[in-house]
Amino acid sequence: MHGNNKIYVTPSRLHQFVFCPRQVFFDHYLRIKKPLRQRIRMWIGKLLHLIHHLFRPGYEKEKLLQVEIEDMGIVLVGKPDAFRLNSPVVEEFKSTRMPKVPNRWGVLAWESDMVQALAYAYMIKRLHGVSPNILIRYIDGVTSLEFNEQMEAILMQYLEQYRRMVDYKLFPDVVRNRRCIRCPYKELCDTIDSYKVVESEVG
Repeated sequence: MHGNNKIYVTPSRLHQFVFCPRQVFFDHYLRIKKPLRQRIRMWIGKLLHLIHHLFRPGYEKEKLLQVEIEDMGIVLVGKPDAFRLNSPVVEEFKSTRMPKVPNRWGVLAWESDMVQALAYAYMIKRLHGVSPNILIRYIDGVTSLEFNEQMEAILMQYLEQYRRMVDYKLFPDVVRNRRCIRCPYKELCDTIDSYKVVESEVG
């Protein structure tokens, strides 16, 4: 139990944490402005949301959802891109292409996108008592998955990792790859990792 030490986590921030936990760590302490490429994707996403609500009736109007997970001291809060309770479904719109192969959980979606959608599905389940089907819409295809006990367990696993990072100020180890090239924290990561290499050599 975490008493009154609650933290508020949006599914978007959880998406960022799965994509790169260091970005979330640095954002908390440094708050560097998001790069233009990332801001453009956010604008495209907002446009897709608007088009959806104009031309696809039957879905709930975009509204803020909030659910507390008491044993973790976490409050999930956010607005899903689209959801409906009649034949329950929650949808996420992405301005990127879908992956060519399934992620490690066997889902044909980027893992960060999947976990973000799981967070919204969990909130809908808690608030409305229904487990929605999940649709992740990429520019070149759609991935569908069921929100079941296994998917909920995956979500809880990531939330526990997030909570530990906040509680213990744990600096995450990550696998560096080509995604790092455009990251606003690249130089900082390079410097930290170079010190880690020196320390290991000295040790």
